[in-house]
Amino acid sequence: MHPSAIYAATVDSHTLATFRALVEAIIPDSPVSATYSVELSAGAADLCIHEYMIWELDHSLSLVLGFGLRDIPLSCSTAGLLNAGAVHLAASGQLQYPPNHLLWESGPFSAISTADRIRVLAMLEQGNIDPGVLPPPYRNDLGFTRYMIDFLNRQTMFGNYSEWSAYGTTRLRTPTERRLEYFPVSWKQAEYPGVVPGYRALLGYMLTIERKGGESTIE
Repeated sequence: MHPSAIYAATVDSHTLATFRALVEAIIPDSPVSATYSVELSAGAADLCIHEYMIWELDHSLSLVLGFGLRDIPLSCSTAGLLNAGAVHLAASGQLQYPPNHLLWESGPFSAISTADRIRVLAMLEQGNIDPGVLPPPYRNDLGFTRYMIDFLNRQTMFGNYSEWSAYGTTRLRTPTERRLEYFPVSWKQAEYPGVVPGYRALLGYMLTIERKGGESTIE
């Protein structure tokens, strides 16, 4: 596991931009209005959830290679998967909006609109692409591709509504070195009061079992 400063410096800028585009599309920010403050309007990119996604892909998933599990960083190849999907959508004439050509060379997925990014995710999940054009380890493996798209959707939501962003300057350290620096913004958005000592888990409901002869009824 990388210390925070070293790890942040090793992340490729194109990978960072691709994942920022991903979380921005899944959980966009809300327009600031008189009703909501800037803080309560923040989206996943504002809370740096793209950094969380990169960390998770590089540290929390393992691939079976040969006869055992190996920890292989997956953020760069997954960014390549999203970019390959964006190129395919554009080449097939299915983009709903023109891409930003200034960003295309550095990252096709970042260059397309948020609506088209969601369409790329749907296309990859449905397997509507030649698997031979995907980067390893997704090449010719639509099953793993579908799994990863599902993971990206679920994990973005999980990261956004967890306490991760509130670790602030310690968020990219190892889990044992992270410290909460403020109350999570997403908890405020969801009106979640936070963990309170004394909450008890539901152990079930009180039931009365009446036994008559060989039969039992529950009331």
